[in-house]
Amino acid sequence: MSQSVHKAEVNGATSILAPWCFPAPVGNIAPPELAEAHRYCRKLAVEHYENFPVFLRLFAPDQQKALAAVYAFARTADDFADETIFDPIALRALASWRSALRAAASGEASHPVFVALRWAMKRYPIQVAHLEALLDAFEQDRVKKRYRDWDDLHDYCSRSANPVGRIVLAVLGVATPENERRSDAMCTALQLTNFWQDISVDAQKGRIYLPRELLDRHGVSEEDILSGTISHGIAPLIAKACAHTAALFREGKPLIGSVPMPGKAYLALVHIGGTTMLAMTRRYGPRLLRRRPRLSLGSYLSSFAPTMFGGDTP
Repeated sequence: MSQSVHKAEVNGATSILAPWCFPAPVGNIAPPELAEAHRYCRKLAVEHYENFPVFLRLFAPDQQKALAAVYAFARTADDFADETIFDPIALRALASWRSALRAAASGEASHPVFVALRWAMKRYPIQVAHLEALLDAFEQDRVKKRYRDWDDLHDYCSRSANPVGRIVLAVLGVATPENERRSDAMCTALQLTNFWQDISVDAQKGRIYLPRELLDRHGVSEEDILSGTISHGIAPLIAKACAHTAALFREGKPLIGSVPMPGKAYLALVHIGGTTMLAMTRRYGPRLLRRRPRLSLGSYLSSFAPTMFGGDTP
């Protein structure tokens, strides 16, 4: 990451100022205008996720602004937790981000992300608890690197992934209990797919998301995962993890048909992206320990129509 973390002495104490080379206002410096804050969030989102403009165009203008603000909030917090440049101050930075969120919920904001997020929380029924849950997950990533079983891992996903889906439903105005249940299944499946895709990347950080119970059942050691050693149990272990994830995608798929456009199109894109990546991950099998698979645009687009119009997916 090329951005630096700015620090300053305020009232005799060191405070972490805003990330992304945007100094937080100090003293009587006015916070950014709302339009400037929206531009900042959209720019940050686009720079970090090249497909973000494609997804945003599916939504109404105000929905686009709200989702860009949520993405900028989460993206920055995720970088605090995961980028090595922040290692010495990660937990402090996340605490500062949480304080700024709570201030924004109370009507006070100075950083552009929170100026935009304050507006979004007034415009749509976005729950602060869902945003705080994301921060809980990022903090957990700093201190927990192993998971006991599926329940333990799903508990993590309930903070790291599911709140995002619930926020999207709130912005779309379709946050019913049944839709939230299906969204939770889809978001957990997306998070697990990302874990399996990143097995080799996380191993370099000493992190293993494959449940220890699953490793033990297939005779795979943590050292096998961390060292990229392909033992005899790796293939069935990966197959089992992918099967578990595919079942969650199937559980969440009816959500696509239960919401009107543009939510239907957005959810179809998300679902097919996740299931296509899961299918690729399943094909990689043991190679996941040494290489991260990447989804090609051709593979993504060729699979879009079946999901959009009700066909079968992996």
